Amino acid sequence: MVVTASLLVAACGGGVATPSSEADIGLGLDTLPPTDDAAADPTPPTTSAPASTTVAPSTTAAPDPHLTWIATAHDDVEHLEVHDAPGGQTISLPFLVPNPHQFGGPLTVMVTEGEPGDDWVKVQIPLRPNGREGWIRTENYDLTSTRVRAEVVLSESRVTVYDGDSVLVDSGAVIGAEESPTPLGTFYVAAKRRNPESEAWLGPWALVLSSYSEAFETFSGGLPVIAVHGTNRPDQLGEAITNGCVRVPNEVIAVLAQHVPLGAPVTVLS
Repeated sequence: MVVTASLLVAACGGGVATPSSEADIGLGLDTLPPTDDAAADPTPPTTSAPASTTVAPSTTAAPDPHLTWIATAHDDVEHLEVHDAPGGQTISLPFLVPNPHQFGGPLTVMVTEGEPGDDWVKVQIPLRPNGREGWIRTENYDLTSTRVRAEVVLSESRVTVYDGDSVLVDSGAVIGAEESPTPLGTFYVAAKRRNPESEAWLGPWALVLSSYSEAFETFSGGLPVIAVHGTNRPDQLGEAITNGCVRVPNEVIAVLAQHVPLGAPVTVLS
């Protein structure tokens, strides 16, 4: 049973409520009811902007190992509706994934199978369990592509962002603690949240991912979504102390917010 007024919060623990406090703090937003039918010295960030290009439908995609297709919902799409197969049954979701996203910006999902010209594509669903997939009708979405991707290597406490083979950003990071590790797998940027100045411990931006903590059922009264965000404690880079979120220097998260598009893949490796 889903509580209508439950919260989706970022598992951004290990942060600070004020510069001198070590309280765990999260990002909160309302979820919706289900449907009836279903710094250590980081490498200076680049300022060159990669392109995310809308393409005309075609029968084949470019044979590019770094290319990811992204589906962005049309304005008239009210919420994410996914099926168990092309033309199959609607998958019942525990709560609505609305359009626009609760943090702002259009509903966006990463395509894991299919390409422009297909009537249906398989996408990753930004709900538990992590990595869950389903099929959507392409007539309700714009398909674009990106060559931008991020890798988080936990053993190195490091975040690297690429555009194709080129490195855009390479930075130290703060990662999940042993008892609350950052989940492994390939996810995507589901939303971008511009943090208010009153939440300085989160830095200026949070890139909200499609993944959730595997250590907590709930966090701060809501669902423990994982995010990559800034920090007011760059001296903690290299440590494993958060409740699952990944923290990077504020100057780095500002670059990521500008250059990493919604739907771009983020792979977390051990």
